[in-house]
Amino acid sequence: MFAMIADWQQSGLSKKRYCEENGVNETTFYYWFSRSKENDAASGSFISIDKTGRKGDVEVIYPNGVRIKVDTDLGLLSQLIRLY
Repeated sequence: MFAMIADWQQSGLSKKRYCEENGVNETTFYYWFSRSKENDAASGSFISIDKTGRKGDVEVIYPNGVRIKVDTDLGLLSQLIRLY
């Protein structure tokens, strides 16, 4: 079912139109769509870090609401991310 969600995302169609064209029950589609979002959140995701040498602070915000501002030290950021 997650492959179906990926197919829909690439189709450019609305959810309703995709379901109509592919013979999928809308309720079932929305259930799997919500599960795919939970799966994405649970598995985490990667972001790219631009290492062009820009100086400035980076703010790390944990899911529990804790916010930490640090200098752009990638080693420190890596350690902070692993703490969660």
